Amino acid sequence: MLDKTNFLIIVGEPSGDTHGAHLMASLHKLNPEIQFWGTGGDAMIRNGLEAKYHARTMAVTGFVEVIKSLHFFRKIFKNIINTCKIEKPNAAILIDYPGFNIRLGLQLKKLGIPVYYYISPQVWAWKKGRVKTLKKFVKKMFIIFPFEETFYQENQIPVAYYGHPLLDQDMKIGTKEDFLSKHQLDASKPVIGFLPGSRINEISRHNAILCESIDILLILKPDVQIIVAGMRQLPHHLYGELDNHKNVKIIWDNPYEVMAFSDMVVVASGTASLEVAYLETPMIVIYKVSPISYWLAKIIISVEHLAMPNLIHGDRIIPELIQDEANPDLIVRWIVDLLEDEILRDEMIQGLKQIKSKLGNPGATDRIASDILK
Repeated sequence: MLDKTNFLIIVGEPSGDTHGAHLMASLHKLNPEIQFWGTGGDAMIRNGLEAKYHARTMAVTGFVEVIKSLHFFRKIFKNIINTCKIEKPNAAILIDYPGFNIRLGLQLKKLGIPVYYYISPQVWAWKKGRVKTLKKFVKKMFIIFPFEETFYQENQIPVAYYGHPLLDQDMKIGTKEDFLSKHQLDASKPVIGFLPGSRINEISRHNAILCESIDILLILKPDVQIIVAGMRQLPHHLYGELDNHKNVKIIWDNPYEVMAFSDMVVVASGTASLEVAYLETPMIVIYKVSPISYWLAKIIISVEHLAMPNLIHGDRIIPELIQDEANPDLIVRWIVDLLEDEILRDEMIQGLKQIKSKLGNPGATDRIASDILK
């Protein structure tokens, strides 16, 4: 396929934008003539994506929340299919985002477009019946966790595991001394990092909880310094409560230094939790959705852990405060424990080191690109 130059690529959330941009760069190294169009974020656009829709408008989580946006998603879906009929892409690359991409993949197959799926839907965790649908249209599934390989082999879906792309990511992390100096943080006092999420509805749900947690924490630990990872590509008002808090510093568009240089972090469940694990920073994982979404999820999810680091490790090495447990009292209790209990911190860090060893070898994205174009 080295002579093919028209690729549809679909991403619907910020973490997918990062992975999509890296894969585009790897494909361009092999064939600079490739043209990409579809949906994605700022990183993919910088790499040459002709974006029909921006990923931030598509980043919605929770069953109820998705239902509220159904009309918008149907419009995107219809427009992409109609554009495919005109553009006739040589191949499609679907990245994660299963609620949309699985339905799209079926239609692309009917149009005779080869479909590569990068970053597997977590069908091994919930809605396992979707694997039969994937089998109908996936030319090859590129997974990023080693335990997924057996699942797809057993279901007779072509699969390849080349390692985790996180190992190739340039996080652009400077020195702790420079970071603390730049943001006027005291090296002698603990720094607590908060990562409330990368989607609009995540941040909206977590803000009030985190603000109340900060207020309680400062009563118990008045010397702690609070920093929050913010994203300028999202509406600024989302961070209003946190940004207006007199004891909070927002660190814009630099999440990796927040992760690396905090003494511990409170992070919304998702890709960011694995990035924190990779940087070996102790953490608490939190997550809230609407009550109905949570009730439905409890019915269909069949895994013991929700946080990626725990899934990869196999044991619950980091606390998961989900839904009602994502409350200020529990969050603060865990923060204090991780600050004061050195044994607890050391055990968690050792567990995070074990996770790193399970992520494979560097060069995963380049190997995936070569597989697609061979």
